[in-house]
Amino acid sequence: MKYKDKAFEKFKTFKALAENESNQKIKCLRSDRGGEFTSNEFFDFCEEYGIRREFSTARTPQQNGVVERMNRTIQQMARAMLDESGTLATFWGEAAFAAVVIVNKTNVQVNNTQTPYEIWYGETPSVKHFKIFGSKCYIKNNDEQLGKLEPRGDEGILLGYSPHSKAYKCYNKRLGRIVDNIDVVVNEKGYIPRQVNHENIEEDEDYLPNQTNDEGEEPQETPEEQIRIEEKTPSR
Repeated sequence: MKYKDKAFEKFKTFKALAENESNQKIKCLRSDRGGEFTSNEFFDFCEEYGIRREFSTARTPQQNGVVERMNRTIQQMARAMLDESGTLATFWGEAAFAAVVIVNKTNVQVNNTQTPYEIWYGETPSVKHFKIFGSKCYIKNNDEQLGKLEPRGDEGILLGYSPHSKAYKCYNKRLGRIVDNIDVVVNEKGYIPRQVNHENIEEDEDYLPNQTNDEGEEPQETPEEQIRIEEKTPSR
């Protein structure tokens, strides 16, 4: 949603989709007391369809623990994928959607061996099509006006999975926009993850590097160092 006042319209869309796929009725809606959930039209709609309303106490997000925790999980996953791949923050929406797809098909709750996808649809999900977010990819150019010797592939960036078709979502560099395409070759081998700057780690006073000599062996302690260690060792 671009604005919170779209929450009511989004809920109506979700209600129709969820009830159609599950053959179940929404009986209760639990939320915080945000203005987007407490409008008169929202109350009237829930009353019309017999949906009971429950609200968390003000300034107690722990009562919405499940949704608050999941929101944070999705945000952290999206941030990690953008940072690791070096993809622009402009694509945060695509990263968040890719994170949701991954969680729904792989996340397993405590004492539960089923994924959310399997619980909802009743079948084991496939993850064979999963690729590394932000990888370089090559998208087939299906333009019929191409010349005989013009390249048939456009370079792009893999941004996840299409919500409306069996295809990948990619940023086409030539077109300058996001496209959905199934004819995509992903170069995961050429993916270079962000490297850790070891110089910054060694500046930490608690970091003790494991130094070795030229022959790969750990240096031996000098007599002075052995004496200081013995003095610090308590006698029995």
